[in-house]
Amino acid sequence: MYDLLFALALVSLILIPLEPSFVRLRIRLLRLLHWNWATNLAAKNFNVRVLATRITLLVIAATLLYFGWEDLRAQEK
Repeated sequence: MYDLLFALALVSLILIPLEPSFVRLRIRLLRLLHWNWATNLAAKNFNVRVLATRITLLVIAATLLYFGWEDLRAQEK
């Protein structure tokens, strides 16, 4: 079980530097759909969205690492 938790934590850590690219992709997709209001909102709050998502991914990774580590320690006993 701890292998899965460590793998998910690693995926979360890998996604942190890629987040600005995902937000830009979302903006391009919204432009393609001609949703101008959503595009303007996403572009206006770009930095806030990226920072919030990075913090969320970091918290998820830290939580998964903690529970994976505790599960690993419990199995050793």
